[in-house]
Amino acid sequence: MRKPANETKPAGAPRRLGVPVAGVSQQVGDGFTAWHFSEEMFGDAMDPLLMVDHFVMTGPTFAPHLHAGISAVTVLFEDTQGHFINRDTLGHNLALKAGDLYWLAAAAGAAHEERPEEGARVHALQVFVNLPAALRHAPARALHVRAEEAAVIRGPGQRIRVVLGRSGETLGAEGTPEEMTLLDGFLEAGARFAHVLPPGRQAWLYAVAGALTVRGAAETCVLPQGHAMTIAAGPQAEIVLEARQPGGVAASRRVVGANAPAPSSNAVHFVLMAGRPVREAMVRHGSRVASAGAGMQRTLTRYANDGFLRAPT
Repeated sequence: MRKPANETKPAGAPRRLGVPVAGVSQQVGDGFTAWHFSEEMFGDAMDPLLMVDHFVMTGPTFAPHLHAGISAVTVLFEDTQGHFINRDTLGHNLALKAGDLYWLAAAAGAAHEERPEEGARVHALQVFVNLPAALRHAPARALHVRAEEAAVIRGPGQRIRVVLGRSGETLGAEGTPEEMTLLDGFLEAGARFAHVLPPGRQAWLYAVAGALTVRGAAETCVLPQGHAMTIAAGPQAEIVLEARQPGGVAASRRVVGANAPAPSSNAVHFVLMAGRPVREAMVRHGSRVASAGAGMQRTLTRYANDGFLRAPT
């Protein structure tokens, strides 16, 4: 992709800010529309993330399915209407609500099903997070962060939900297999927010609605609505985000069907996820990851032979 004309980088310095990448539109049936991002679109700079779908779901779309070797994470945005029913082989049967997060660390394997309740409109992210080889065969477990449990940073023109990890002195939920920060933020026009990326952490930044100016590691670029970018691991760096173009109906956006994800307010809405890159060899088969082909085959054989418990009804 061509380098944006307004992007700056000091001569000879290693590049930290990645090039903005547009999501790929996807539609499944009449009830699921998404902007899709995958590791191939960013090289290894998305690590430990493997895939992110920014989606709206209004009806049952996917049958119960297996995850292994990864974490499957659902992040519900606050404009979700109704409940998102989550059933999995750990015995959970939950009605997730707006603002909730559900982290299924599938590891050795777990199956789940997620569907909107009747009449619901679920606006969310589905994220696949890689696990290091040492954790891929651990027992599956889950973390549910309720909306009211998320810490919130408030300042002039800013409201940032610290759902996971830390931003400054504000602590969000812990308990993920590997350290992870997840910020769900809103900035009014002209407002700024700074987040310190610790040493060795890599970040993925997405403009859900509106456009951002991103400054960090002596570089600057513009992140348009519907685009994502990476921030490479390196020394500690302060990442400054400034609202450039508000979201809302006036903001420019491609439309993907009647259920296309829509901005929730006139503020810029962004998501930042950051963690340590895994940087290990893997074999991927859909939503399953193994360290080698033999491990993948064992997982698939176990699933075919009903080696995982059934989801509750």
